[in-house]
Amino acid sequence: MPMQCQFWYIFRALILMAPLMSGSLEASGAQLTVTVRNADGAPLADAVVTARMMNGATRQAPIPAKPLHINQHNTAYIPFVTVIPSGTAATFVNSDLWGHHVYSFSKSKRFEVTIAGETESKQVVFDKPGIVVIGCNIHDRMLAYIYVSGDGVSAKSDKTGVVRFPTLKDGAYNLTAWHPLLASKRKQPAVEVSVNNEKVTDREIVLKLKRPKKKKKKRY
Repeated sequence: MPMQCQFWYIFRALILMAPLMSGSLEASGAQLTVTVRNADGAPLADAVVTARMMNGATRQAPIPAKPLHINQHNTAYIPFVTVIPSGTAATFVNSDLWGHHVYSFSKSKRFEVTIAGETESKQVVFDKPGIVVIGCNIHDRMLAYIYVSGDGVSAKSDKTGVVRFPTLKDGAYNLTAWHPLLASKRKQPAVEVSVNNEKVTDREIVLKLKRPKKKKKKRY
């Protein structure tokens, strides 16, 4: 094929792809990165940040088509904190050889399921927003949290304390943060931020956590 024809086909292909490429950029939305730290300045994992649009409705995360899996391994829940949109179904997978009795007395979801070793529970639908505390009637030390989001978009911080919102609509947002060890459960720390599609916006939230209780020395 002559060189001129090759250039023509490449040029024509770029013209046809231009609308698709621009459309994908528009669909990507604004990018917001939030770093969560504790009062000592250390990065905080397992914190949940929720972004709610101040003027207008916030696009909520879609409900997963398949049930979410929460694992039980070495007598511990994995992950420790799970974030799901309201209406999500979840199953509890027991990877241990021994049985577990999963339960919750939380207002937003009360349930209990008994799971034999190396089996899986039936589906549990979390249909109301709220924080669901998960325990085990057999092993008291087993504890986990399910953050069921309602309005807004919620995401969990990673090991470096970072939460990423890659596809937010341009506008002003109110950010609230929650953590299982938050000192005050009544009032979540809030930060206002404006995001746009032209740049990545960075913010930082500091959470005050409960101090671990000091163990009393036994007298002999």
